[in-house]
Amino acid sequence: MTLETRPLGAVRGTTIPNSADSSESQLAMTPRGDGIVVQGLPALAELVRHGGSWQILSAVAAALTAVPSTTAGHSLWNGETGANAKVYVIDSFGVVEVVTDATQQNSLALFAAMEPGVFAAPADAGLTKASLSGRVAGMTSARTIAGATVAGVWTPHGPSAPGATAFAGAVWRVHEFQANGLYMVRPQGLFSIAAAKTVATASQLRYFIRWHEVLLPYVA
Repeated sequence: MTLETRPLGAVRGTTIPNSADSSESQLAMTPRGDGIVVQGLPALAELVRHGGSWQILSAVAAALTAVPSTTAGHSLWNGETGANAKVYVIDSFGVVEVVTDATQQNSLALFAAMEPGVFAAPADAGLTKASLSGRVAGMTSARTIAGATVAGVWTPHGPSAPGATAFAGAVWRVHEFQANGLYMVRPQGLFSIAAAKTVATASQLRYFIRWHEVLLPYVA
């Protein structure tokens, strides 16, 4: 049997071919050879349907007033072990401000850090791990920690929301960074986030982290 080594495809014109009754249809191509595909589902639907997607919302905390060093705002620990251990791919993270401060322009900087190597099993903060596909919370081995002592390198993530004239009251704001897999938490690894403001107000914000638990080869 001769194997075809040239790219083959049906050049698409003004009509869409009906391939429902054919098991050997060619892929559609533009006249210059670009493949034509149609995204059938929203970007995360296929990943979330497998049931390994979770999120947490922390208890209230005060922001830092400087670039973080060895103390995290909130952290996510991968409790997986064994040959089939999953890695945690970070989808997004951030904070929701539940108290605003009338003494300053309400600016905020968001930071994240990955702990090098493994991290000793921590006591869990007791937060609800909410499944993005409706599974019960006990189906994840993740733990979260408030104010963990860490050794990772902190990196800022933005952009920050524009500075606003000082205001007070129940005006909530959300600062969210779409990580899109930029961070990967290996088994027994730790991922941390923190927020900094010019002036910290007690119980001003709550941290959130969203992640996907997947079987994925990684470099140890």
